Amino acid sequence: MNDNSKKISVDILMVIAIVLEFLSLPILIHEIVGIGLLFLIFAHLNYNKKYFKAITKGKYTLKRTMNLIVNIGLLISFFVTIISGIFLTQKSLKGIKIGNLKMSHIHKSSSIISLIFLGLHLFTTHKKFLRGLKKLK
Repeated sequence: MNDNSKKISVDILMVIAIVLEFLSLPILIHEIVGIGLLFLIFAHLNYNKKYFKAITKGKYTLKRTMNLIVNIGLLISFFVTIISGIFLTQKSLKGIKIGNLKMSHIHKSSSIISLIFLGLHLFTTHKKFLRGLKKLK
């Protein structure tokens, strides 16, 4: 399996995991999928490290600036969702639960905000993703 097919596989698994997280799953399954999603996010970021290296280089057009804002928003909202989710764990990471109703509200709100940023991110990167899919043939 080459890097392109690994990257595409990670991207597809991320989308599946995110869809699963918004279904009514038993809490243990939700937590396990969330932990798996965390690892997929790290893998996705690793496969896209060229993007991070290029952030300070080149000229910023309106499109590039908007993409950066969307990506930063996605990263922050995912980070808040993950941290609040860890604080709320009930089954998979027993003993960590320090969350309360307010933390639950933060987790739910940030996950919805993440979904909005994800939609924008997918909209701005779908052509690159489709080119990656074509390379698999």
